[in-house]
Amino acid sequence: MKPLSDVGEIGLLRVILPTLRQRRDVARGPGDDCAVLRLPDSPFDLLATTDPVIEGRHYLPDTPLALVARKAVARALSDLAAMGGTPRWLLTDVTAAPDTPADKVSALYAGLEKAARHFHVSIVGGDLAEARELQVHIVALGTCPRGTAVLRSTARPGDLLLVTGRLGASWADGNLHQFTFLPRLAQGRWLAQNGYATAMMDLSDGLGADLPRLLDASGGLGCLIRPDAIPCSPFARRLGGSPERAIARAWNDGEDFELLLAIRPRRLPQLLQDWAAAFPRLPLTPIGQVLPPSEPRVLLSPDGTSRPFPKGGFDHFSQA
Repeated sequence: MKPLSDVGEIGLLRVILPTLRQRRDVARGPGDDCAVLRLPDSPFDLLATTDPVIEGRHYLPDTPLALVARKAVARALSDLAAMGGTPRWLLTDVTAAPDTPADKVSALYAGLEKAARHFHVSIVGGDLAEARELQVHIVALGTCPRGTAVLRSTARPGDLLLVTGRLGASWADGNLHQFTFLPRLAQGRWLAQNGYATAMMDLSDGLGADLPRLLDASGGLGCLIRPDAIPCSPFARRLGGSPERAIARAWNDGEDFELLLAIRPRRLPQLLQDWAAAFPRLPLTPIGQVLPPSEPRVLLSPDGTSRPFPKGGFDHFSQA
């Protein structure tokens, strides 16, 4: 039997997810940013997601606990943003080694409560258990009007692809973006309420990993991306040293927590106009177009040459 390092995160999920049986009140089960659950006699659907933050993987031992706590909360809320949801409640599971100072765990919980208040959510439960390292597992629950959750599986051929913000090097020395980013909650709700996004997800593992996930979920669609259109963060531009290397960082680095969305082409002019009025300080950038499943997935250079998508982004286990 192959080890996880050979199978990778996505390969493992392709085996596991089809085996999970769902109740009739599950409108959308595993495989999206959140599960979508039908509430009896309610005008709202319940959105549910979970995300871990693990010492040595998502942060270093000397990272201030306030930043660790904020990252743990914001990562989970970013999944709700990708569905167009409103966050409501959190469950927090924390693990620690027996010799961990109690004050350290108390400080972590204080940070979790501060982050929860900042995002107007309540911590309503959780658990505390023993493990070798400090871990924070967040279950985030939210709502959206019934039937309005934006899925990653509903992109269509011809749709344009756009990203919010700027991408790349969120983990680089001196860049605190991975700890201080704002989950795009207001933007996700706005896109859903105005019916702009035909599909959407957040960018947690890098554009090079998450874009193929959206295309696969939508029926194995093809795609054309213009690399020179990908908006690169100032850190990506400075550390890259050249436009090509900056784009490579934006494609691969991950933990941007921006939104990737698909829209119908005819709606682009109105979207850009309305977006500029609603969110004047946040860029929204077209980067490519969805193609039918029979078409390849390519990067198109300004000189007209194209090449297949390079494997990119982060995949758990295969890069352990």
